[in-house]
Amino acid sequence: MSAAAASTSSSGPAPALTASPKSLPTTLIRCYSIRSIHTDVMVQLFSDRIFLSVTQLNGKLGTLHSVTVEDSVIDNSRTYNVSTLLGRRDDATSEVMGRQIAERIASLGGSKPGMGGGGAVCPPILLGFALKKEAEGDPALFRAIVELLLQSYKEAVTTAATV
Repeated sequence: MSAAAASTSSSGPAPALTASPKSLPTTLIRCYSIRSIHTDVMVQLFSDRIFLSVTQLNGKLGTLHSVTVEDSVIDNSRTYNVSTLLGRRDDATSEVMGRQIAERIASLGGSKPGMGGGGAVCPPILLGFALKKEAEGDPALFRAIVELLLQSYKEAVTTAATV
């Protein structure tokens, strides 16, 4: 799938995304080709968190981030915290990707654990990120990967809701 084909458009309000508790954990694995680079995406939904992985390095996990979202009751602000658990600590790209994914999941409909949504705080996210050197620093590729992760997340939630 090309980077251009990876992007999706939103024409209306997002449907509510909820999963049946008996369907968790749900695992979704997809393979894509972005600019002729083999890219694996994995999503695992648990009752208390989301695990996302994107790799172009033969299944290696790479850098692992913890991403949390907190809503303040005092001033109605939202805070995104991204911390590196394992791997490169000098890679701001994967931290920005973690925040982008958390923002997008938090904006989706639904409020059950592992689903994100609406006014609810997004569940904690573990993000594994391993890109080839030639893919790092490319804004179009970055956007394509964020879209693929979000598309895969939505597919996993939809699959979990039908079980």
